[in-house]
Amino acid sequence: MITRRSAALVALAVAAATLAAPSAHAADAPDTSLPTAAPTITRAEVLARTKFWFDRQVPYSQKRTYPDPQGRQYRTDSSGYASMALKLPTPGFNTQGLASPAVTEKITKDQLQIGDLLLNKSKHVVIFAGWANPAKTRYWTYEQTPPRVKNRTVPYPYFAGNGKFEPYRYKYIK
Repeated sequence: MITRRSAALVALAVAAATLAAPSAHAADAPDTSLPTAAPTITRAEVLARTKFWFDRQVPYSQKRTYPDPQGRQYRTDSSGYASMALKLPTPGFNTQGLASPAVTEKITKDQLQIGDLLLNKSKHVVIFAGWANPAKTRYWTYEQTPPRVKNRTVPYPYFAGNGKFEPYRYKYIK
């Protein structure tokens, strides 16, 4: 027989599990709150931070976190990785948050520079690391995708069948 006390404990346990359960980064409501003094960063710093996780071959996960060079914990999915690279607030923005006008601005293909992003707002984000050919049809990227951080060349704007990717620039990159 279930007592009122045990029913109340079960209800509390379910509520706690619901609050603690992580959800997919792309489906979360975008969090675009930046500190009053938004963190500025240089392109060299972005590249160094991307390499920090690449050198450690950080595994992909939407539930886990991993430290940046200063020990702050970021999600180890693609938007968490981009957030870490740009030194944004922890645990990192989701893909929609990264595309927010408070955080980034759309740019053109010809404006892309190291440290900019190619972003599909509902799916994935990669960090631009330079053109791989003079025709600008392939580029180097750092990205957090299963099974771990990758540095590879991809076709512009991204592999076919993955939706619409567009170039963005963090508003406070120097």
